[in-house]
Amino acid sequence: MRETATGSTAADTARQLLEPGAAPFIPDSAEDLLAVAWALKNLCYASWSSEPARAADTAEVLQSLVIQSTAIFGAPQCIEAQAVADWAMGIAHLTRGEMAQAVERLDTATGAFSGLGDAGHAAQTQVPKIMALSMLGQYAAATECAERAGQAFIELGDMRSAGKVSLNLSALHERLGAYAEAARESRSAAVLFARVGDRELSVMADINTGNALTGLGDFDEALRIYARARMRAATHGFPVLEALVDESVALVHLARGQYHMSLAGFENSRRRYELLGMPQHLATAEKQLGDAYLELRLLPEASALFEQAIRHFERLNFPDEQAWTYVQLGRAQALLAQPESASVSFSRATDLFVQQGIGVGESTVSLARAELALSAGDPGLAQALAAQAAIGFGTTDLTDGSVRADVLRADAYLSAGKVEDASDLYDDTLGRARVMQLVTVQVRCLTGLGLAAQARGDLAAARTALGAAIELFEDQRRALPGDDLRSAFLSDHLRPYHALLQMSLQAHAASPCAALAAEVLFQLERVRARSLGERLSHSENSEHSEATRNLRDRLNWLYRLAQRREEEGESSQVLSQEARSVEMELLEQARRARMAVPASVKSPFGSGSTSAGDYTDGRVTIAALQALLGEADALVEYGVQGDELFACVLKPAGVTVHRNLASWSQVLDALRAARFQIETLGRGAATAHRHIQILTHRALIRMQQLHALVWAPIAPTLDTCHRLLVVPHGQLALLPFAALHDGSAALAERFELAVVPSAQLAMRGYLRQTLAPRQVFVLGESSRLPHAAEEANFIGSLFDDAKVFVGEQATLAAVQGHAGHASVVHLACHAQFRTDNPMFSALHLYDGALTVELAETLQLQPGLVVLSACETGLSEQSCGDEMVGLVRAFLVAGTARVLASAWPIDDQHTAQFMASFYRACSRGEAPAAALRHAQVKAMKDTPHPFYWAAFTLYGGF
Repeated sequence: MRETATGSTAADTARQLLEPGAAPFIPDSAEDLLAVAWALKNLCYASWSSEPARAADTAEVLQSLVIQSTAIFGAPQCIEAQAVADWAMGIAHLTRGEMAQAVERLDTATGAFSGLGDAGHAAQTQVPKIMALSMLGQYAAATECAERAGQAFIELGDMRSAGKVSLNLSALHERLGAYAEAARESRSAAVLFARVGDRELSVMADINTGNALTGLGDFDEALRIYARARMRAATHGFPVLEALVDESVALVHLARGQYHMSLAGFENSRRRYELLGMPQHLATAEKQLGDAYLELRLLPEASALFEQAIRHFERLNFPDEQAWTYVQLGRAQALLAQPESASVSFSRATDLFVQQGIGVGESTVSLARAELALSAGDPGLAQALAAQAAIGFGTTDLTDGSVRADVLRADAYLSAGKVEDASDLYDDTLGRARVMQLVTVQVRCLTGLGLAAQARGDLAAARTALGAAIELFEDQRRALPGDDLRSAFLSDHLRPYHALLQMSLQAHAASPCAALAAEVLFQLERVRARSLGERLSHSENSEHSEATRNLRDRLNWLYRLAQRREEEGESSQVLSQEARSVEMELLEQARRARMAVPASVKSPFGSGSTSAGDYTDGRVTIAALQALLGEADALVEYGVQGDELFACVLKPAGVTVHRNLASWSQVLDALRAARFQIETLGRGAATAHRHIQILTHRALIRMQQLHALVWAPIAPTLDTCHRLLVVPHGQLALLPFAALHDGSAALAERFELAVVPSAQLAMRGYLRQTLAPRQVFVLGESSRLPHAAEEANFIGSLFDDAKVFVGEQATLAAVQGHAGHASVVHLACHAQFRTDNPMFSALHLYDGALTVELAETLQLQPGLVVLSACETGLSEQSCGDEMVGLVRAFLVAGTARVLASAWPIDDQHTAQFMASFYRACSRGEAPAAALRHAQVKAMKDTPHPFYWAAFTLYGGF
């Protein structure tokens, strides 16, 4: 064959042609051209799996050489060289994801070699065509092509090429869900490659074998084979194959619910594909990252990745990949309460699967529709669809799918009240899930068994099963790299927590005692999210790459330009849309940086005696906090069960539980009415001032109503207390507790108050007392707030070591350069809470926005931050400490206490309020005592709560 007769001269010439700025090569004869053509084709193949971009470049150089030489020697003399070039260009199209073009070029090469009577090379050009046809979803054509090529190689005695056919058939069977056949073909290929000593193809065969075993549910053996494949790929320098192994291993971790490892694997393989310039693999990696986001219930982000992947797959003409992505998009849409959109996505997926004859895909759609039916309250339909999916998975060897279908069938039985049927199916499925180490399925089965036992009245069994579910789930959740992921994941897995809380409340009601009261508080803390506490206990460094800085600069420019246009009366809608796009890109970039290296846990208490393990143990936390409370201290933690508002009060003497304080819906109505009365002044204080007495009376009535609902029932327990830590529930975070009034006095007149997100964070507050107010950083953005400069200068005058920045000096650079050295940071400026994206709520300084995302990167002293601006205490609330807003940002940045406002504040009155507050601080009073002093003084001058109750202290006394 010509390719084996090419000498070193042709190989050297081929390598020289690939050098940058290479001189043109004009062959002396058609034979010289052919020798160099085969050498270039060999180089193209050699770099296919290591440097795909180089492979494509090599093919382009070869094609140009043949075109140039054809003009010299004539087409008849260059037929074989052109066939070689077509072959190489087919490979180039494969590396770019251009499958239809690859098929066309490879067929052209096949025809030319056949015309030359070269059966061996004609058959070899069909091997990569098998892959291209498979990617295009043309499975029948791919199978026919493989069988024809395989037979030709056997007749020619070419075992290496026969192995390549088996390898492609393995991938084809895998796509169709025939995993046993896929494993058999890939193992056959591995034997053939070992005989001929082809390391690269041998590694590829191992990867395919691992993929087939994953489909069969033999995860341990698959991981063993992947480990061997990765070691060999790294040893012999095959980076594409390393990325493929990382991706495959990540899929196993995803199936098993080991999300932190799957996220790292997907992100690292995605980065490799990006560097290697492989669009088809990159699109698949993005889709798989979306799969992980979906499992973690990061739903908007998952949907965005799926929609992007569908566009990529459509452009690449990959119908099967489109179909799988449509299934996942539909599941995300269903969870986002978009059932009509979900049905459309499922229908599109089904049509594509039917067209390609992928039965396992149709079963997957049935399972997704079953999930949607169960969430819509139709357990009968859900059970039928899940049973249909289980049968389909059974016929295609997809063990993992069968297990997931059965757990959904059990969920449907339980929802329909068929408790015994549900228990039996949960128990059977749990055993199989344990063998396969499917952690998420185990959690669902244990939760179901616990709920079923609770329904039967077997509370001991219920507690055991639910406790085991929570223990497994917590191992999954704690390992996730980022509090956004941990928060989203928890929001979808609260059923076992709520069930245990309900049982503890029932047990306490039946037999009230100190031990059961402490158990109620413990279970209430477990229901409450812990993401902020875990964020503070993790060493999560924010990304400070050049790309991140560029995005932040771009975002700040867009904010300022949009503001300028609004001030000039022009539309800023386009700019706002672009800004939102940059915001999401910035968050995603930071998330992916964390995912690439899963976060490590460290103690939040430095070298103290409390360990990270104690910190995450709820009972230890409560006992430790109880020991820290002073004789006049108490913690009041609210909870809701059904429509019942209840509270736990923790004092040095123990825990008391107060049931049925009020109807939660009644509390919400009263809270809305109170907020309306208070915020009336914020919508035009000057106009309303002439009616101030009437408005004050109405506001106090609303505060008395709320006092009767949420405070009066627990008030006798707090008679001997002077300092109170309040843990609100949900919308109670919007309640100005200091303004609650019993008709004779407000709470601010009786207590020093602070709000904490949980008992866990309350203990942290005790262990991290604020630094004495020595070094003070004060900023007053007075270009839009006339009194801000006056306020800032006055505060600075109270302290010997104060840095004051006002007007044009009130910049982002000033905050970033000086705030980290101060024990007190005071920021007087405009603020904006973003309900659409709380991570970009911001303080507006002279030259830009200090967003939540940016504020978290500050490295602050454990002191006091005062946010003297409108609505700085607002946050996105879901459950427990899952607040995302400016308060949280500064706690993450390192401060111990934050003073923030709950509504739009009056510029002049706030300056006076802050003067009182800081006079008290300068005398050595703790923040909570100084706040109470300022509130009582302001209350005497302007009794309407709008003027004195806006500010709340967060983090501790």
